[in-house]
Amino acid sequence: MNNSCDARFARQVAQVTGTFEHLLLGRAPTSITVVAEGSWLVMNVHEPLAAVERHLTRDADGARRVRQFHSHLFDQSLDALVSHVRRSTGVELRGGIVHVDTLTGSVLKTFTTRPHVDLFLLGRGLPALGVPVNAHLRADATAHETNGINGQPVATGTGAARG
Repeated sequence: MNNSCDARFARQVAQVTGTFEHLLLGRAPTSITVVAEGSWLVMNVHEPLAAVERHLTRDADGARRVRQFHSHLFDQSLDALVSHVRRSTGVELRGGIVHVDTLTGSVLKTFTTRPHVDLFLLGRGLPALGVPVNAHLRADATAHETNGINGQPVATGTGAARG
């Protein structure tokens, strides 16, 4: 494929996914990033938390409940999204992972056409040389957590590989 075909295809996948997310949550994602190369595709869906969810994240219990809600919603809707994207674009998504960042008020959903997803969460205030990695999450729902920068705890994500 040439670059204009790739760009048109990426836009189509992003639009189909954005429509699904809008129907699921009642609000559109803030952005969708699609990267395609050869036989693989990675898509990131960026969504802000709703105002009531932002309010809930002010305490630890509320933040935990918001993370649980979005993780549950992701797990329950993943098969429907995979089917919707396949029917609309022909793309077979095989892995997905969700990360809820209650500090920034965002939800990041990452999907791939490969059998697993790796999501690296980078620390704040990155130095000019070198990149600290706070956590490495895999779509098989295992999280390899490390302490964040300056001992800050890191958020976790969940995911599922679809075969």
